[in-house]
Amino acid sequence: MYVRARGQNERLNLAVIGVADRGGANLAGVAHENVAVLCDVDPARLGAAKTRFPMATDFIDYRQMFDRASNRFDAVVISTPDHSHCLPAVMAMTRGKHVYCEKPLAYSVAECRLMRKLAVERRLVTQMGTQIHAGDNYRRVVEIVRAGLLGSVTRVHVWLGSKPPAGVRKGPRATPKLDIDLWAGPATTELFDADHPNSPHKSDSRPWPHFHWRYWWEFGGGQLADFGCHFMDLPAWALNLGLPTRVEATGRKTYEGDNTVPDVMQVDYRFPAAQGRGEVHLTWYHGVPGPALDGSVRHEGFGSGVLFEGDRGKLLADYSKYRVFPEAFARDFVAPPRSIPASIGHHREWTEAVKNNGPTTCNFDYSGRLAEAVLLGNVAYRTGRPIAWNAETGRTDSPDADRYLAREYRRGWELPLT
Repeated sequence: MYVRARGQNERLNLAVIGVADRGGANLAGVAHENVAVLCDVDPARLGAAKTRFPMATDFIDYRQMFDRASNRFDAVVISTPDHSHCLPAVMAMTRGKHVYCEKPLAYSVAECRLMRKLAVERRLVTQMGTQIHAGDNYRRVVEIVRAGLLGSVTRVHVWLGSKPPAGVRKGPRATPKLDIDLWAGPATTELFDADHPNSPHKSDSRPWPHFHWRYWWEFGGGQLADFGCHFMDLPAWALNLGLPTRVEATGRKTYEGDNTVPDVMQVDYRFPAAQGRGEVHLTWYHGVPGPALDGSVRHEGFGSGVLFEGDRGKLLADYSKYRVFPEAFARDFVAPPRSIPASIGHHREWTEAVKNNGPTTCNFDYSGRLAEAVLLGNVAYRTGRPIAWNAETGRTDSPDADRYLAREYRRGWELPLT
């Protein structure tokens, strides 16, 4: 049984799981609706959110939230760490709740596929939190590429200039001011104690494990999982990439730390020909200032970016700007008429779609494939060899690689039957 559609002027009742950092931004993004339920494992963060929404019911355990308060909300916003995305999303969707979930959609490839499958089968309104998708710049780039102004685009480079900070594992068991069992959730690894002494993201409001969990394989996927869905979203949208058939990754850890996610990495994806375009070779890089793993290539003003290489011209973009080159191509370049409407806002697009049974631009059918492709890069890296990907079966050509596609769930935190 699905939650009924609501009138345009009637506010939704929402549950928000994870209320600080990205969760705080998402909470603000849906504050125009009725925030009926708040959930966070950190009592201090939960208390701060409760002062803003004093009428909301609050929980520290989302399992109890679903068991005791499902009749109080229509839809759920999920902003937990990556390892705790899939379980609350599945608990929501099996109850007929619409879902907004932060990127990357889940911790593992198998979880992304399950979330996409449920959303489609149950006809739920979903949105992944790739808010850059709602900006005007990405829309203009997509229009240019789809208009064919660059010619045939078969090569794309995507890079992220930043690196993960080194972490120090301080002890076998963390002692934060929160319930570490609830924070670990479905993860089979007990939450250990760690510090990131030189991290630019460190602050009093982010004691371990907050924020820095993403730099440990036990709970996150490093820079690729953290930013891949933002930057690879642009070529996925513009070229309708879908899923790759082959993925190869290389990288290294150059920092002194106990965490082992690579700070320098390259992933080569091969996307099959489709819809009037040829095969696309997309390369992801991180930890370097431009599209070369040795750091030899730079593009001024684009410390991170996306480069489309067409047989007529090239286009370089980041979140907020783009430029075309070479000079001979740029001299006569005229952007096509605008055809993609401005977004009403990434969060509001989702809430309005829930009310009116409308579409969203980053629904799980689209964003699930995007996240799946991104995370296959980590699978290839951790396997240590190129992998062939069969999107129909959800398997690679390697048993060694297949063991990184899914994860074991801890007792008491198993996925519900779907």
